[in-house]
Amino acid sequence: LLIACANVANLLMARAAGRRREIAIRIAVGASRLALVRQLLIESSLLAFAGGALGLLFAAAAVPLLLRLLPTDSAGAFSMGLDTRLLLFTFALSLFTGLLFGLVPAFQAASASTSSVLKDQSASVASGLGQARFRKVLVTAQVALSLLLLAASGLFLRSLVNLMRHDPGFRTENVVTFAINPVLNGYTGARTAALVDDLRHRAAALPGVLSATASSIGTFTGDDRASNVSVEGYRPREEEDMDANINPVTASYFVTMGIPLLAGRDFSDSDGPDSPKVAIVNQTFAKAFFHGQSPIGRHMAFGAGDGVKLEIEIVGIAKDNQSENLRDKPNRFVFIPYAQDRDRMSGVHFYVHGSRSIESLAPALRALVHRTDPNLPVTDLIAMRVRVENSASTDRLIAALSVAFGLLATLLATIGLYGVIAYTVLRRTAEIGVRLALGAARGNVLWLVMREVVLLAAGGIAAGLPLVFVVGRYVESQLFGLNARDPLVLSAAALALFAVALLAGFIPARRAMAIDPIRALRYE
Repeated sequence: LLIACANVANLLMARAAGRRREIAIRIAVGASRLALVRQLLIESSLLAFAGGALGLLFAAAAVPLLLRLLPTDSAGAFSMGLDTRLLLFTFALSLFTGLLFGLVPAFQAASASTSSVLKDQSASVASGLGQARFRKVLVTAQVALSLLLLAASGLFLRSLVNLMRHDPGFRTENVVTFAINPVLNGYTGARTAALVDDLRHRAAALPGVLSATASSIGTFTGDDRASNVSVEGYRPREEEDMDANINPVTASYFVTMGIPLLAGRDFSDSDGPDSPKVAIVNQTFAKAFFHGQSPIGRHMAFGAGDGVKLEIEIVGIAKDNQSENLRDKPNRFVFIPYAQDRDRMSGVHFYVHGSRSIESLAPALRALVHRTDPNLPVTDLIAMRVRVENSASTDRLIAALSVAFGLLATLLATIGLYGVIAYTVLRRTAEIGVRLALGAARGNVLWLVMREVVLLAAGGIAAGLPLVFVVGRYVESQLFGLNARDPLVLSAAALALFAVALLAGFIPARRAMAIDPIRALRYE
């Protein structure tokens, strides 16, 4: 918004410079300066309202496109309508910007010396060095703000790339997941365990399926379950956090999910409710409580206190994986056999690893559950890859918006730079004609104009870099795998902006190089 307003102020000042003689005549025949300022402010306000109305139309078209970046289940939480509050906000913002950025051009136009303008018509174009300096300051500010937005877009885009390339620690390709809730259909704990075991084996027997498994806690679903633990041979410090996440899983869980076992064994169908209690812990758990020693064969329990019986034997160590989103750090995790979970949760999440596309597996899995129990609904049937991608929907939305605003800001700054250089060439037409008439090479004339472009662009980039460093500290927590001072992103943003600025300035510079000296010397 600031870049656009600076652009409008620049254009209004150029327009006011072209109307200096008209305004001087109005004042000479009795018009008050206040009336002229009022007229110019009305013009700038109308311009602002027209821009606000067009902005609303663009917003109405853009919002559905943005919502496509969000998961289907969360997109409905956003309003797509242009309600009264939005219309009033746009009206107020348009009025404010129209008045604020129209004031300086209006006062400059109305405060011009009437006699000097009427005596020398060429002064209406060729004078106003103070105005030219102010316009250059505005362009420099535009370039600085554009660098800020362009650098932000580069940072968020690279952060998104890092996030999507990040290994979550489990298999995402060719894995489909779905959920059921047997308790809602009146299943008891024993019947639920039997149902889960039956569905798992029948799903694994489907054509094209390599393995199938189930768990109480869904991966990347936002669910969690935790308890404090007691560990054999570990004496906790006072007020130490002894919590660990718990996930009851069936056999083949680690094979299906592609989570490597670093030591020990996997769960099997023999780990039933009457078998000795066992558990598999992850790397973070092992490091926290065993300090490099092997936990295999050691015992633990859920709960704390002297009366807790350490009856769960640790039989394996699993590699760390992320359970909630791609950004979270691995928590301490304890996996227990689903059949040995006394506090079995109502929902069950299934994971099926196939050798073919998951699109062909989805109908077969729905039909399988329907044949088992027609009244048992299947929910959250989705490819694991899509679920992981959906977890980064906010990052995708931020990256898309920042890239869009960065490109828009660069475009606006380019237009502003082009306007200032074109106005400068117009103001120096006679001077350029004299230089050419005296034998100046056209290449020298080109550099005469491009030097100003280089100075404006370099000045804006130099002013923008400290701004990027300051603002970057506040967004660094939202980045993944890089910091806000990433040299690759900052240098790419600066070079891209500098190249676009040179291109914008080259057009009026080339026009200046092609000026006919005779016509230029006659220029008024």
